[in-house]
Amino acid sequence: GRAQTGIVGCVSIDEYLNDTIKKHEFTRVEKEIDRINHFDVCNANTEPVFLTYRDDKRLRMLIEGWMCAHAPEYDFITEDGIGHTLWAITDRSVVESLISLFHEIDSFYIADGHHRSASAVKVGQKRRKENPGYTGDEEFNFFMAVIFPDSDLKIFDYNRVVKDLNGLPAGEFLDRISE
Repeated sequence: GRAQTGIVGCVSIDEYLNDTIKKHEFTRVEKEIDRINHFDVCNANTEPVFLTYRDDKRLRMLIEGWMCAHAPEYDFITEDGIGHTLWAITDRSVVESLISLFHEIDSFYIADGHHRSASAVKVGQKRRKENPGYTGDEEFNFFMAVIFPDSDLKIFDYNRVVKDLNGLPAGEFLDRISE
């Protein structure tokens, strides 16, 4: 019964490096290595990062205006009952307006995808070293994101409940998970 309207696009690895894209989790090296290898071998970001930003009325009006004036490219419901509607913004002037308005956004926040972000950045840095004459416009300087305004988000609890200590005394169990 609720809608989230976002933009699928690319963000710069420099925005991650200069902390325009805010992080709130530590990443684990072994998970990063797995994703670095995956992105590097595939030469692609295979799943977008979920970013959010403080809602901006001008961005919302531009996006909603496009949606009202154009038919969607895709409109379907997945097996879990969630509807997905996709519009392709094909007008270069609208794309330029979106880019300009997004440049005015102070910060983006990673809602999901800390390991994917860090890994995409490391692959981008690796490619920069391999291509010392890079201009910054090459695809490896960017990673895919889906970006939603904060007013569209609904944050659910992310709690894990331990129901069985697998025979360990409580103190030993806590020592092991603290590792």
